[in-house]
Amino acid sequence: MDNLVVKAVHVLSTLRPLAGGASARELASLTGLPRSTTQRILTTLTSTGMVIQDHTTQRYKIGPRALLIGLGYNSGLTLVTEARPQMIALRDATGETVGLSVAVDNTRVFLEEVQSTAELRFASELGRLYPLWSGANGRVLMSGLPAEQIDAVLEGRALEENVDHPLSIDQTREELERAREAGYAMAFNEAIANVNSLAMPIRDATGGVTAALSISGPAGRFTPERMREAIEPLRAACAVVSSRLGGVAPAATPR
Repeated sequence: MDNLVVKAVHVLSTLRPLAGGASARELASLTGLPRSTTQRILTTLTSTGMVIQDHTTQRYKIGPRALLIGLGYNSGLTLVTEARPQMIALRDATGETVGLSVAVDNTRVFLEEVQSTAELRFASELGRLYPLWSGANGRVLMSGLPAEQIDAVLEGRALEENVDHPLSIDQTREELERAREAGYAMAFNEAIANVNSLAMPIRDATGGVTAALSISGPAGRFTPERMREAIEPLRAACAVVSSRLGGVAPAATPR
């Protein structure tokens, strides 16, 4: 049993940095494990949410449960546990969908989401990898990265095909700087067509960006004016979650 656990960890470790995922055959080759063993491990990991499979391409990717475990605990409390009450309050206050996302190498993933109760609403796919270089969430998460990693993210532009209206590298750098100065990021009809988003950082005890908390909604309803009105409620929510993780969220300065 212990040997099987070691093999499963080996499969997860091999799969984690692969933004585009991998097939069972590719993972068997990369890990050096027999194809039958690799497939059996993947089947078990999929059933527990540790990995997810794209049924169109048959490729496997790291799942949301593995990401949650990887985030670990802070004073015995998980990020999602602390964030969810604030997310529900934000959804109720704004009427829009609230998401919690983290960086995974040069991509990002939603760990949790509280959807709008409106008939027309934005919904992400939990556990799916999204581009780190695009969108309000991405800019907030990138704001905590060292310069060399930011350069690698922008030059690689992973998953560009998944962005409806991508900004240029220069535009992205400009928006990233604005996000750093303001303490929040906005995106208009960018990562997903006809969806606007507002995001702010959640910080840990080191002052690093642990996650991005965001509010997203249809562009026709979540207008720039309503986004500005949501800045303070979002800032307050991030401050609460950050403080419970031992960090302090900076105050947002309207731009």
